[in-house]
Amino acid sequence: MLLLKTTLSLLLLSCSSSFVVSLPQNNPYLTSTTLFLQNYHKMVQNFKVFMYPPNTNQFDNFGTELESLFYSSLLNSSYLTQHPQQAHLFFFPFSSEISTRSLSRLISRIREDFPYWNRSLGADHFYLSCAGIPNKNDRNIVELKKNAVQISCFPTRRHRFVPHKDLTLPPISNLHAPGGGDFCLVEYGNDMGEAMRLGCVPVVVVTEGGVNDMPFMDVLRWKEMAVFVKSGVKNDTDTWKKRHDGMKRLGVEGCKHLRWNRPPQPLDAFNTIMYQLWLRRHTVRYENVDTSYTQAII
Repeated sequence: MLLLKTTLSLLLLSCSSSFVVSLPQNNPYLTSTTLFLQNYHKMVQNFKVFMYPPNTNQFDNFGTELESLFYSSLLNSSYLTQHPQQAHLFFFPFSSEISTRSLSRLISRIREDFPYWNRSLGADHFYLSCAGIPNKNDRNIVELKKNAVQISCFPTRRHRFVPHKDLTLPPISNLHAPGGGDFCLVEYGNDMGEAMRLGCVPVVVVTEGGVNDMPFMDVLRWKEMAVFVKSGVKNDTDTWKKRHDGMKRLGVEGCKHLRWNRPPQPLDAFNTIMYQLWLRRHTVRYENVDTSYTQAII
């Protein structure tokens, strides 16, 4: 672990493309240590996002503290560019209180005023909606929901999240979260990061469906850091205890990705969500509003 921290620090401090560093091949809390560090470094150096000008009649502020925190972090980051030809992705901001009809009109305006939506049908775009976008038989809404990357708040509403395309923001840490024991019982959707930071392995109660909307599924191996149980199902406590020490250690390491900071810090929640967007800059998009799809060339 010391070697990982040392090489990570060297990698992040280096701005030279010719700098070569030997990276550890395995770290169980990351999906792939080597690829993550290499891609993260490239993302920090190169990622550019163009944000469409907000409609002042529809956009005052995001409706939750978490949405406002992401928005302010992006505005003050080096990822934003004023030159759309440099952008890898396009951010489409709108108020969380906007009606479906007004949202459709905004997409039409973006389609008419800018050339970027039509060239990919919104596949190189992303938007922030804590509650997610509902299904509607409207061309603009269908393209937004099927093609653009949705960033919502964890947990997402049922049928408003597309696995492998959409992303979720981890909750803002509750400083009074329980911790310090062997296992902490956590309801699905509540903050797990603070319990992990305090060395307590979360036991997450899943009431329905799967766990496809967990934050940072591209980065974190959640099953190496937490125990997921279905409501009402008895599990083998002895098996959990055998895995406890390793899960506790990995949880303490992995929780840094779930932490929100003002201003953002390397590898924290904001930069990890940006990393996941970076991975989606070449995406699979729907060719039209039906269920066919093709590989976008962006």
